[in-house]
Amino acid sequence: MKRLLYILFLCFCIIHAQDYKITFFGLPAVDVNMDMDENRINFSVQTVGLINLIWPTENQYAVTYHSSHFGLLNYEKKIKQGTNKSKLTAAYYPEDSTLHYEQTTLKRVPEIQTIFTLLAQVQKEPIDAIDTKWFPMDHDGQLFSARLLWADTSIVTIKDSSIICNHYRLDIKAEEDVTSLHEQSDYFMDNIVAPEAVRQLWVEKSGRHRIIQASVKIYGINIMARIKNV
Repeated sequence: MKRLLYILFLCFCIIHAQDYKITFFGLPAVDVNMDMDENRINFSVQTVGLINLIWPTENQYAVTYHSSHFGLLNYEKKIKQGTNKSKLTAAYYPEDSTLHYEQTTLKRVPEIQTIFTLLAQVQKEPIDAIDTKWFPMDHDGQLFSARLLWADTSIVTIKDSSIICNHYRLDIKAEEDVTSLHEQSDYFMDNIVAPEAVRQLWVEKSGRHRIIQASVKIYGINIMARIKNV
C-alpha cells in the first residue's frame, strides 16, 4: 500500500497550477492545490476517499525562489502522514553560496533548484531556454541534476476542452554528494527521484501556460493527474 501511495504522490510532485485530481483505477485518491505568484509557490496535498482511510496524508510545501534564474531562496514543508508529523526548513545564503537546513550547512550554487522551481520554470520559460539543459537540484538536502526534454506538441482533452500543449519528459539523476542530509525526506519526496520512474508533463502552449496534465510510470503502473477546471 505504501508503494501505491507514493506512486500516486509522484503525480502531485510534477504538477503545480490551480486544483488537480489524482485518480487510481478511476477512483479519487489525492487532491492538490497550488498557489503561485512571481517568486513563490505554495502547495498542499490531501488524500481522499479510500486512500485517506488507509493512509491519511496532509502535506504542505512552500518555496521562494529567485525570479531571474529560479534558484532556491527559502523552503519549508510540514508533513502529516498517518501518525508521523514533521517540519523542515532551509534558507540560501548567496554571500557564501550555502544552503542552511536548520543545523546543517550545504555548499550549493546560486542557481540551485528544487522539484518545485523546475516546474515554475517550465511554465514561465520558452522551450529553447530549458530544453535538454541539466539544472542542479537540491531535494531535501540531497544533490541531483534534472532536465526537461521537449518531446512534441500534442492535444490534451479535459472534459469538452481540447488544449494544445508542449509535452516534456522530466529526467532526474543523483549526483555524488558527501554533504547531503541523512533520512530527512518525507516518504513521498524520498521516492519521486527514483531512477526507474518515467515522468511526463503537458504544458499549455499559449495563454496561461499552466501544467494541464502529468503522468508517472513506475513498476509498470501509469498514474495520471489532470487539472480539474480549464
